[in-house]
Amino acid sequence: MRTAEQLAEPPPPSPTQPPRTRPACRGRLVLSSPAVSAYQSPTERVLSESESATGRKGAQKATMKRLRIATAGGSGWSTLPGDLLEQISSRLSTDADRLHVRQVCAHWRACTSPLAALRPWIVARAGPLPTSGHPAYSAWLPRRLRQQRMVGVRAAPAGLPHCRGASRGWLALVDDIRSPTRLVLWDPVSGSEVPLPCLSRVTQVFLSGDPLGSPDWIAVASQRVSTLGTKLFFWRPGDAAWSSLFEQPTAGVPSVVFHGGRMFYMDLRQLIAAYDLNLGAPNRRPASAGMSYFGPKVDKLCRCERLVHLVREVLMVSCDGELLLVVLRGATGSRGVSSACSSFAEVYKLDWTPKGTPKIGERVTDLGEYSLFLGLSESFALSAKEFPAVRRNHIYCVARHWIYYIYYQNPYHKLSDWAFVFDLGSDTLKGIPYPEELRDDGAKWWPYYWLCLRSPLTKKQQN
Repeated sequence: MRTAEQLAEPPPPSPTQPPRTRPACRGRLVLSSPAVSAYQSPTERVLSESESATGRKGAQKATMKRLRIATAGGSGWSTLPGDLLEQISSRLSTDADRLHVRQVCAHWRACTSPLAALRPWIVARAGPLPTSGHPAYSAWLPRRLRQQRMVGVRAAPAGLPHCRGASRGWLALVDDIRSPTRLVLWDPVSGSEVPLPCLSRVTQVFLSGDPLGSPDWIAVASQRVSTLGTKLFFWRPGDAAWSSLFEQPTAGVPSVVFHGGRMFYMDLRQLIAAYDLNLGAPNRRPASAGMSYFGPKVDKLCRCERLVHLVREVLMVSCDGELLLVVLRGATGSRGVSSACSSFAEVYKLDWTPKGTPKIGERVTDLGEYSLFLGLSESFALSAKEFPAVRRNHIYCVARHWIYYIYYQNPYHKLSDWAFVFDLGSDTLKGIPYPEELRDDGAKWWPYYWLCLRSPLTKKQQN
């Protein structure tokens, strides 16, 4: 990530590094990660990495034996058995690697299942104020012209119609909004379920890590205690119930970010707080690392000539080892958003001082290969190298606040966009259209979350 000052200077010479493979060539398997061994074939690298990560040494030896037998006759990698190719492809974790496998040759392309969708998805809820009795969530693949509903994946757990957040590829589902008797984390691709203790009037669930992939992780939940009041709770695997993070309620917490062993959140009054998670220490609860009102500092960030600098939303996101502060501006017009200030979005580095107060650093105008996805529950960064459908140095934002404004100004107005894509480089803004099939739906679906699946979704999995 390069700041505005760094962009104005010539880049310093980089130290000698091992060359990274580039996703370009037909006729060979290209991976986006560095080679594990200089004398391993690409297919051997895939199997070696995936098996060592899971510890299945016996399965790895058996598969490598099949590879040696299949290629012993000199016919080459293009004649590998189809089931073996599908097995190799299924162990790749990024969209880019899946696409590279299908670019090797016609035989490999015919034997591997194509991707049904390039991640991530938009998760919508029936609204504007969800009530019991509605099928309350659906997932959509954002496209420029027509949105595609997520179909053909694993059936959702029965009796859990309400979604209370999307985090780390999991959906948090409950059976009732006000007094749930079941709270479950569900992976739409694998169908895996992780039950959590119940929490009344839960509004959001946030995860510090993947429950099936992280050795130490913590869940944080927000509970509505009044119209604007919210209390935060935390839960660790093995705990019998949720524990209060802070006794005093706060004014709504739209999103939480986990970065550097800490949890950061900003409430609707722009009170920013940090907690040390103390992961790996089960007997120590999360400890406060300070809090501070941040609103006056945000208001002074914009340098344009306008007298009023409207702040639509302020979010934090972890990106490539940095904690970033994103300020969304703009006023709502008849067709969504028109920027009221010089820029629709501004990105800054955010530091946390030893005194427990936030410090705004340099403005960031180049995210490198990364792009930001901003929404409720979880905001995150994705690399365009791993997700080819993602445009680098862009901000993808669900338009929940703008739709809310338009609806109460004119409930009969047909929405044009329900998400926006902002190019940090060119300072241009484009909309993702509202799904046509939802326009006349009485449920009034609203976009809330971005869902980045834990693993690629193929067309074969949808059948």
